[in-house]
Amino acid sequence: MYTKLETDIVIIGGGLAGLNAAMAAAERGARVVVIEKGKIERSGCIAGGVDHFMAYLEEGEPWDTRDAYLAFVQEQGRGAVDIRIHERVFCDELSDALQRMARIGNPLTYKNTGKYYRTRSFGAPGPYMINFDGKHLKPRLAKEVRRLGCVVLDRVAATKIFVKNGRVAGVSGIGVRDGKFYFVKAKAVIGATGNTNRLYEAPTGMPFNAWLCPYNNGAAQVLAYEAGAVLTGMEYARMTIVPKGFSAPGLNALTGMGARFVNSLGEAYMERYHPLKDRAPRNYLVQAALTETKEGRAPLYMDCRSLSEEQLAHLKTTLGLDKDTLPDYFRQKNIDLAKEPLEITVSEGMQTGPLEVVGAGVKINIDSMSSLPGLFAAGDCADQTKTVHLCVTGGYSAGKGAQRYAVGNSSDDVSEQEIVEEKNRAFSPLTRVSGVHYREVEDVLRKIMAENVGPARTEMGLRTAQQKLKGLRPYLGQLKAKDHHELMRCSETTHLLTVGELVTHAALFRQESRFAPFHYRLDYPETDNERWCGQVLLQNKDGELMTSFQPL
Repeated sequence: MYTKLETDIVIIGGGLAGLNAAMAAAERGARVVVIEKGKIERSGCIAGGVDHFMAYLEEGEPWDTRDAYLAFVQEQGRGAVDIRIHERVFCDELSDALQRMARIGNPLTYKNTGKYYRTRSFGAPGPYMINFDGKHLKPRLAKEVRRLGCVVLDRVAATKIFVKNGRVAGVSGIGVRDGKFYFVKAKAVIGATGNTNRLYEAPTGMPFNAWLCPYNNGAAQVLAYEAGAVLTGMEYARMTIVPKGFSAPGLNALTGMGARFVNSLGEAYMERYHPLKDRAPRNYLVQAALTETKEGRAPLYMDCRSLSEEQLAHLKTTLGLDKDTLPDYFRQKNIDLAKEPLEITVSEGMQTGPLEVVGAGVKINIDSMSSLPGLFAAGDCADQTKTVHLCVTGGYSAGKGAQRYAVGNSSDDVSEQEIVEEKNRAFSPLTRVSGVHYREVEDVLRKIMAENVGPARTEMGLRTAQQKLKGLRPYLGQLKAKDHHELMRCSETTHLLTVGELVTHAALFRQESRFAPFHYRLDYPETDNERWCGQVLLQNKDGELMTSFQPL
């Protein structure tokens, strides 16, 4: 009927944060099961590679210290960063993280020099970004996780977090290839499924041509919310700058090496928007691009022609380390960065933390545990961890926290009836004779989000979105799948709609603008630190969405 396993810790998501969490727990003697709907060797946002890691290194410069870094984080992330947690999950873990990366065969040092290659971008006071070759980081992490004896359920999509006696009791999942149903009884659960993509219309019109992994669809956030855990930061819809016609990572590499933003008049326009110009925080870069376009100075470009041959060579190599597809795109379009500007545009939005230094999603404490006992979170689905550096350190910190919790607690039994009911619910799209295809629902969802919950929000627009999303929800009960792959897609669609509802609700509640354009209210255009410097909290209590505010 179903496959049952029992373990100490089950991790939902085998990306960068999830695998670091698995390593931490397994190294401390915990039994670990990793559930990943792809394959852990190449899954998540860095499936194809990664090229940067943010860190202070104490190499002598005044900006390169723990205190200076924390001051930067606190200033840039005001109203979202809990500095106590950031210090615990990043600063306390950083030294070990650098050593761990080297130990698994992927040091952050540059080529064979033994030194770090560092660049400055995104509002940092100095070159915090370490450029490194992370092309094969995921396979190396996966090899270590398997060596440590973790049980890995590849190509299994989690469907529910079970709660008994006020604490987590296990996780269920469906095999997206073989159709098996799994129940994993556990003392602790770690959510690590990344951010939420495919929620907004992509500028190319193709939802899977996304800035980051299009298979990250808010699973951990939704499953945690349904289980009763508090979420926060859900109002932020992050965007970036991408090559025109192709959503892909690469902005950090371009700005870090010194590329300039120019408009159709040939003006280097960023000096009008931020003192750091082209190295301003990402939200300023996006807001500037939106403004330049709105005011008629598009098309916009990134100009690399002033870079030296050495800088261009490093840039081209770095872009390939993050994603092979971007250099391929340049070759196919006959774009030579040394000779001509690169046309750019604003990417689709994604639900995630607004900055490189703060996340959004499951609200965690200094032990990386949520408000629900036994449920932990790490990586881009947690409110205080985000991007590569925090996924590595925060994932490991969550694994240690979950291991400590599991040692002191037993696991509760879940009845056969509950498991079978969840199995029937999860497989229901396969049993329908007729129904709605998941693409129909997703296409409408993306249209609603783009038109009403995008980079310029109003009360009327958000309330309109709420009505339309409410009208879309009954179609979830009509989703029909022809195979197990489409069954997974139906689950993703359900999660996407729930995230869309939470984003809209939180955006309506926060009556100010913060990190514009990631949360920009036309009717409340200013940042109000007297009333709104803190977190909007969302929680499911007996099926009702409860909202509150916590100052920071």
